[in-house]
Amino acid sequence: MDSRTVFEKERDNLVDQVAQGLEQVIANMSLLNRNLETIITIGRDFENVASLWSNFQAAIVTNKDGSNEEGNV
Repeated sequence: MDSRTVFEKERDNLVDQVAQGLEQVIANMSLLNRNLETIITIGRDFENVASLWSNFQAAIVTNKDGSNEEGNV
């Protein structure tokens, strides 16, 4: 027979469940980290496009403001 008490068996069972839960949390955190790194990489890829559109918009606004001032003179 097993010399362990019911308390010790239950404690070991709960410790095993906690360990499995922590392993699952670690696995999920790793997955989340990889997904965040992917999102950051994609965001960096759009920085050049955003900068280009910002420059284009600034040029259009500058051109529009300049043509209005010349027309008013």
